[in-house]
Amino acid sequence: MHNIDELIDNVRHNEQIALKFFDIERCILAIGRCDQFVSTLTKEVQKQFNVPYVWVNLINEVPLAHLVEPLEKTVGLKDRVLFTRRSAMIDAIGASNKTVLVSQDVGRYWEVIPQSYRHIIGSVAISPLTIDGELVGLFCQADADATRYDPTTKDTFLLDQLAIKISICLSNVTAREKLEYLATRDPLTGLLNRRQLELMLEREFARCKTTGRDLTAVFVDCDAFKSINDTLGHNCGDEVLEYIAKRLLKHVYKQGLAFRFAGDEFVFVMPGKSYEQAMAVADSIYDYLHANPLRYKSNLVPITVSYGGASVIADTPSSYKQLLKIADERLYNYKNNRKRSVPTKVFKFLNKIR
Repeated sequence: MHNIDELIDNVRHNEQIALKFFDIERCILAIGRCDQFVSTLTKEVQKQFNVPYVWVNLINEVPLAHLVEPLEKTVGLKDRVLFTRRSAMIDAIGASNKTVLVSQDVGRYWEVIPQSYRHIIGSVAISPLTIDGELVGLFCQADADATRYDPTTKDTFLLDQLAIKISICLSNVTAREKLEYLATRDPLTGLLNRRQLELMLEREFARCKTTGRDLTAVFVDCDAFKSINDTLGHNCGDEVLEYIAKRLLKHVYKQGLAFRFAGDEFVFVMPGKSYEQAMAVADSIYDYLHANPLRYKSNLVPITVSYGGASVIADTPSSYKQLLKIADERLYNYKNNRKRSVPTKVFKFLNKIR
């Protein structure tokens, strides 16, 4: 009789856990953004099961590469999302597609554990997340109590089922965000596209008129780009554009946004920054590219850029389109004034290898 009562209690306990899993699944199923997905998932598991530490590991490569930038910029996700090498994930779970419970030698798994948790947790449950059969992440739960996820006493069946549901939801979310990403980004450089530039400028220009703060737009153009393409080929030309785009992101990050306008023309926009401040950023981009040629195959390809900017306060444009027009005109004035001297370094290099 005692065994029957114990069995009934176990069934009821498992039903309660299953209902909690159902509540978590219901919360995350309709979410369309990855930042909301990670936030809701981790908070719900903490609340439903009283788990102190919950986070998601994701790879920073295809098919999740487009999620890195927005997730890293999202406030409130610190220690809730961690980008980790796929090889480290494989080391953590081995060849298994099942949840791994760890209660001893937790230090072996530090690469998949947020740094702030490493000296706190005593046990951890690590569940694989997959998309189309490929490992893309880990869902992790941890506790300071070493017995919480003891592999000798705990079963992983329900955790495995939860990981499958999370994987399905993650696949849906990433597919949605991938479509949004492709609609707003330049496919070569990953920068925001011209349509996004116009939407952003229209919004920020209107805001400037009501708040009185400045707004600066700067055009950046690659010198002698056609000659580079013609001499070294379009693959090299693509790498040049990607190289410039990465430098734009590096210098503009947290101060504004960078866009690919068309061809070898880029624009970066800095809300709240003066003309002088934005041009100082453009100067630093130019200095870096001038001092650091692109390594392409066995060549070091020199890269120089021309640039021109305009700001709402300094130039009092009547619209965001006029702001862009002023900046574009200054770019070409700058380029023409430097035409004989600046691209010389590039042309000498190209003539040498022809």
